[in-house]
Amino acid sequence: MKRFFAWFLAALAIFFLFFFGLNLFDSAPAPQAPAVPPALELEPGNAFFMIWGFAEPPETDPLAPAYRDQLLELFAARSRNYLFRSRYSQWLGRLNAGYRLHWQGATIYFPQLPGEDICAYFASRRSRIAERRNRFAVPLQRYGRILQAPVLADFTPPGWEPPARSLLLATYTARLYAAARAIAALDGQWLPAAGDLLAAMSAGFRLIGSGRTLPANSLGKAMLELSLRSLASLLNRPDCPPQAARLVVENLPARPAAAFGTAPVRNFNWVSFVGAIERVKQDGIVDPFLLKDFFRRPAAFFALERFVAISGPRLFGTVHALAAFFLKENDTAAMLREYWQEVGALEGTPPWKWRLPPLLQRRSPGAPAGPFWWLRNPLGKMMVASAVPYNWPILQHYVYRSHELRVRYDLVRLLAAARLAAGAEPKLGEKTLLGLLAVGERDPFSGAPYRFSRELGTLYSVGPDAVDDNGREQSEIWRRSDIAVPIQFVISDSANEIKK
Repeated sequence: MKRFFAWFLAALAIFFLFFFGLNLFDSAPAPQAPAVPPALELEPGNAFFMIWGFAEPPETDPLAPAYRDQLLELFAARSRNYLFRSRYSQWLGRLNAGYRLHWQGATIYFPQLPGEDICAYFASRRSRIAERRNRFAVPLQRYGRILQAPVLADFTPPGWEPPARSLLLATYTARLYAAARAIAALDGQWLPAAGDLLAAMSAGFRLIGSGRTLPANSLGKAMLELSLRSLASLLNRPDCPPQAARLVVENLPARPAAAFGTAPVRNFNWVSFVGAIERVKQDGIVDPFLLKDFFRRPAAFFALERFVAISGPRLFGTVHALAAFFLKENDTAAMLREYWQEVGALEGTPPWKWRLPPLLQRRSPGAPAGPFWWLRNPLGKMMVASAVPYNWPILQHYVYRSHELRVRYDLVRLLAAARLAAGAEPKLGEKTLLGLLAVGERDPFSGAPYRFSRELGTLYSVGPDAVDDNGREQSEIWRRSDIAVPIQFVISDSANEIKK
C-alpha cells in the first residue's frame, strides 16, 4: 500500500511538473494587432445618444447636453464588481420602469412573406396606424431625428451594451415609421415617402458600419430590411410613378458584402475580451463573468460567482493569483482572434464558395481538439468557450443574416430597375426581365443569377439551404428557404406579342 501511495505521489508530481512546464511560458504576441475601434464619438449631436435614451420618458431629450453629461458620468462611475449597487444599474432600472409606464404596446405586426401585400395590409388598418402615430409621436420624433442627424456613430465603451429596452423600442418605432411612409405614398406622397424610406436605409447602413455590439448591428439591419420590404411593395403598385422607381434606382448602388456584415462587432468583441484578460493578469483576480457561459447549468455559474465574491480579497486570494498566473494571455487572445477572422472570411465569401474552416466544424472555438488539449492554458480555453459557447448562433446571426440582407438588397435593386423599364403602364415582358437578371448581381447562395418564379410572381434567391423552392419563402424565424420579393407587373412574352 505504501508503494502504491508512493507511485501515486510520484505520478502526481510528474503530472504537475508537466502541466507547469506546458503553462510556464506564453506564446509571442500576434505579429499584427487588430484594428483598434475608433475613438469614442462622444461629441454633442451624435444621434447614438438618442438610441441609448430611446426608451426615456417623453419629457427627456436624449440629445440634450445635460443627458450627454449624465451618460458620460455613468460611464466613468460604473463599477462592474458591484453592478447591482451602481448608479448605472439604478439608471437602467428607471429606464425600464419608464418603458413599462409610457411605451407598452408600441409593437405592430409587419408582413414578411412575399404573398402578403404590405401596402394593402396597412391601408386596411389606417385608423389603427393613425392612432399609434398619435400615441407614440415622441418615439417617431426621436426616430426622425436619428435619420436626419449628421453623425450616427456607436460610442459604446468596452464591456457595455446599449440598453435593451431602448433598442427594442427603436425597432418597434422603425416598423411604425415604415408603415406610416407606405400609407403616405398611397395617399399620393410618392417621392417624399420613398425619400424617407431611403433615408432610413441610409441610417441603417451607418449603424451597421459603426455598431459595436450585435444588438446595435441588428437594429441597423432591421431599419434596412423594413425599408427594402416597404419599397418593394410600393414598386409593385400600378400607380407608382416612374420618378419613384428612378429615385430608388439612383439611391441603391451596388454594395460589397462588407457593407452588410458585422466587422465592427467582431472587432469590438475581440478588443473587449482582450481588455478583460489584461485586467485579470494585472489584478490577479478572475472575473467570473468571463466564464459564465462555459457552464451548462446556471447553478454551477452562480456557485462560482459566490466563490469568487468570497475568495477575491480574502482567504483564497492565492487561488486567484495562481489562476491568473496560468492564464496565457497571448494564447487566449489568439484563439478568439482566429475564430473571429474565420467568421469574417465566411461573411466576405459567397456561401456557394465556402469550405468550412476547421475551427467552425467544432461545436465552439473552445471545444477540445485532442486528448491533451486541456493541459495547456485550460482557463483561457474556458474563457474562449464562454465567449462563443456555440457556433450555430454565430453562423445564424452574423454570417447568414448578413448574406440574406445583401440578397434582399440586390433583389429590390433588380425590382426597381425592372419597374423603371416597365414604364408608366406598367407591363414588362418576361424576356426583358430575364435579360436584366442575367446581367445583374449573382446570387451568393448559388453563384448563378437571381431567378424569376412565373407561378408565384417573385424574384428570388435559393437561400441558405441552396435548394430551389420556386420562390417560396418561409417566415424569418424558420428561414432555410428561398428569399423572395414580389414582382407583379411581368407578362408572358406571348401576351406581350398579342398586345403589340
